[in-house]
This record gives sequence, C-alpha cells and structure tokens, in this order.
Amino acid sequence: MALWLRSASALVVLAAIQIAAAEEVPKSPPTTYELVINGETFVVEANRDLKLASKTKPGVTYDVAIRIAPVQRFRMKDLRFDYDVRSRLEDNRQAERRSVKVSHELGFSMLITDLGGAMASSSRDTALKMLTESVLGVYRQNGLKDADTEVARLEDAQFRGAEGRGVRIRHRDADGVWHVTLIYLLVGKSFTGSCVTQFLESDSDTVLPLVKRTLDSIEGTAEAKPPSPGPTKP
Repeated sequence: MALWLRSASALVVLAAIQIAAAEEVPKSPPTTYELVINGETFVVEANRDLKLASKTKPGVTYDVAIRIAPVQRFRMKDLRFDYDVRSRLEDNRQAERRSVKVSHELGFSMLITDLGGAMASSSRDTALKMLTESVLGVYRQNGLKDADTEVARLEDAQFRGAEGRGVRIRHRDADGVWHVTLIYLLVGKSFTGSCVTQFLESDSDTVLPLVKRTLDSIEGTAEAKPPSPGPTKP
C-alpha cells in the first residue's frame, strides 16, 4: 500500500507537464523507405504503387506499395497504445513514469503516463483522487474559479486491455467556452497507466470516438495484440 501511495504521489506533476510542456515543431513522416524483398534492397517512396524489377533474377518483378498506416503505435516500458496518425507526440523520455503527450490536429490532447506494474485495487481510488486534485490545482493557479467548474466521478469502465477509473471535469473559461477534462487511471494485468484528455465540449462528438479508440488500445507490453482498427461501441 505504501509503495503505491508513493507512486500515486508522482501523479501530482502530470497536469503541470501537460499544460507547461514546450511545443515541438511537428515532424513530417518519412517519405522514402528501404524495402527488402528476398534479400534485395529497393529504395521506394511512400504512398505510391510501384513495380520493381529484381536485380538478381532477370524477368522477375514485384508489385509493391508502402502506405502510412492511419493508426500508429507507441511503446513504453510497461504499456503501449495506438494513436491517430494526425497527431504530434511530445515525449519526456524519462526512464521511470514516462509521459507522452499526444496532440491531435483537431485540437484535443491526451497525456499518457506509464506508472509501472499493476496497482493494488485498494490504492486506485486514492491515486485517482490525487491526480484529480493535481489537475484542479493547476487550473486554479491559472485563474479558474471553482464556481465555473463541475467535477463528477465516472462509472468504472472496462476497456479492451485495462480497467479504468475516471473523473470528468467540466469548466468554463473567461470567454464562456466550456472545456472538458477526462482523467483515467488504467490498470491491466501487468501495468498501471494514466490518461488525461482535454478538449472543447463542443467537439465531443468528434473527439470522443478517437479518445475511446486510444483508451481501448492501451495494454501491457507483454500482451501482444494487433493495433485496434477502430473505436468500440460505448
């Protein structure tokens, strides 16, 4: 119990990481690849259908195409997840409690953190409470008033690779625009992770299916599964 409470205390910094993280210049995906077929190496461009002539087997040709998958996968020490290719990733590259911020071109973000092995059930509500308070603390430091904030505990969810315990924060900014923050503590057979998602409430219909797909995809690195093809039904 004490070990996991110390681990939970590390969650307090997550909101600050998400809000204060330096913006990185978006990196374009590579467009040129080396393709190896039966020991032969060819240099090819992505998103093109090509006919390649073998250099060692006269008269033999290969019809090939390399395309950027719409769903990408990111691997940490204890967990991995899928994300939409239209996103930019910011990685703190820490050896312990590594965090990756996924910023989508639609305007929402997800901060996913690897917290190590599976957390005991008795510690999970405490960890979720500490994470929620840390997020609210950062919002208050940025001028958000409690009167403009609504906090609600979500029903426990069973995602494809983890149990999720969550909180929904709804708050109104100075311009009267409503924002939503979803906080989930995720525990699988061999890992514990957290996910803090921020988006405009008006974008919910577009954003939530993409968030659900990523939450469904989070699993332990020891549990091999193919990338999820799309969101499951709520």
